[in-house]
Amino acid sequence: MSPLLLRKVSRKISQTANESFLLANNDVYKRILKMLHAKDVEKDAEAILNGISQAAHVAERFFTGRFADGAIENVALEIGQRLESIGVEADINQTPNRRVDSRRQILHVVSVVAFGGHMPFLYHWMQNDPASCHSIVLLNHRGSLPDRLTEAVAKQGGKLTVIPVNSSFMSRANSLRQLAKQEADLVLWHVICPDVLPVVAFATDQCPPVALIDHADHLFWLGSTVADIVVNLRLAGAKHSSRRRFAARTAVIPIPLRDRHANVSRDKARQKLGIEKNQVVLLSVGRALKYRPCGRYDFVATAGQILDHDPDAHLYVIGETPDGIKPYLRCAPHNRLHFMGSAKDPSLYLAAADIYLESFPYGSQTALLEAGLAGLPIVPAYAPLFPLLVANDDSLLDILPNPKNEQEYISNAAELIRNPSLRHARGKVLRDRILADHVGENWQKRLAELYKVTGALEHNPRPIPVSECTRENAGLSQWDAVADVHTSGTFVESDFESAVFSHKAFVAKYVGDYETARRFAWRAVLRSPSRWIFWRLFVIAMLGKPARSLRQCLRRA
Repeated sequence: MSPLLLRKVSRKISQTANESFLLANNDVYKRILKMLHAKDVEKDAEAILNGISQAAHVAERFFTGRFADGAIENVALEIGQRLESIGVEADINQTPNRRVDSRRQILHVVSVVAFGGHMPFLYHWMQNDPASCHSIVLLNHRGSLPDRLTEAVAKQGGKLTVIPVNSSFMSRANSLRQLAKQEADLVLWHVICPDVLPVVAFATDQCPPVALIDHADHLFWLGSTVADIVVNLRLAGAKHSSRRRFAARTAVIPIPLRDRHANVSRDKARQKLGIEKNQVVLLSVGRALKYRPCGRYDFVATAGQILDHDPDAHLYVIGETPDGIKPYLRCAPHNRLHFMGSAKDPSLYLAAADIYLESFPYGSQTALLEAGLAGLPIVPAYAPLFPLLVANDDSLLDILPNPKNEQEYISNAAELIRNPSLRHARGKVLRDRILADHVGENWQKRLAELYKVTGALEHNPRPIPVSECTRENAGLSQWDAVADVHTSGTFVESDFESAVFSHKAFVAKYVGDYETARRFAWRAVLRSPSRWIFWRLFVIAMLGKPARSLRQCLRRA
């Protein structure tokens, strides 16, 4: 099948297909809930917390029509309210010792040290808030600590605590509770993935106020029961938190950024990177999964059409490699499309670039803002699958609308390629807007306003409503499916029934339900016996837990 025909077929993905994936995800989620609610909270608390964690990760990875759910989170809250009566001992590798300091004591709660914009956000917050003493606790960290992290905390006069990952849920939650009670005036819980530990830890009103910083407003997460305020990074996220997450209170603070615009010249940056002076350099930055095709969206194919407009145009993608994107390709990449792999600091590429292209259907708020701060004109993602899946910054909404379709995205990029003066003018406007909201004193004023609100809060954990599966944003279920290499190959043909069978099998396998996985994998094989991916899934499901254990051992080796 030709690339053009593939793209035409993928554009015909129906709402019915999206809903089929959604309902498949919901079936597995509900099955986990049924097992959880059959257990005794007093006798099986540890097993229940493990099940809640599993259910939350399923809902995060495979969209179930929910962004929060009292059906699992209220159970964790109940366990947390009984934590001290159970008599679980805290288990941390440092002895709490409150620093003699008159400054506001901030405890940043971080589940994992993640790649992307989350850690720079934390560093910039601390650097821009010298009036507070900042400490960090890591909940699920393995291995050595990044030097930058330890140095940042030491410079602030705070403490860096690592809670042992091999301890039980209950003891780790108690460790976090005691740390917060003894050392914090305010807890800033940075949510980038579902984590049940803080829900259990902060389930008592004896803790300081908890502000949940929402780094994942497009995903399911836990925390609304114990968050006294949900701090979003954009107004659209705050509205979403109120409507779909049952947030008690919301606030908005822009992403703090560091201005490095004048650090290196364009010519010097190009010289260091080996980029020719006459190139029109387009740049895109994001994690690898953000460049994978989904339905009618195909970044690689669209990029090829853009590059055809000018023989001097080159697109550099930071965050993905040629080998990494290969399993997802629907067409051959353009010969002037360069996948450069990951870079901890893309500032040289920002200095060398002329134009920034946001990835789609999954964009990047931080990467887009850093490009604008560098003075680059931007082509934002077109026709977002979900408003929070792409950049959506309050300071730019009136001057950087999303293109309505692929052709408008291509036309906008082509216009910038042709017109250097337009590039300069648009880049300057974007830079001025971002400076006014995200950098230095201007951002510090927003932080001071937030601290006025949090300073008046008292910690008040509470249950939240139970969520049912809704078909709103059903397209997210398809995006979650194609983002995985093991299932992405099933969604480019018109026979969606095979794809749905395969997806049901994959999600069931993911949670260890091999009986269900075998049943649906076999149905996919029977319907499309020539597809090796269905046979592979069926064999893995047949091998079951032993094969899963072997794969885990091989990954750790």
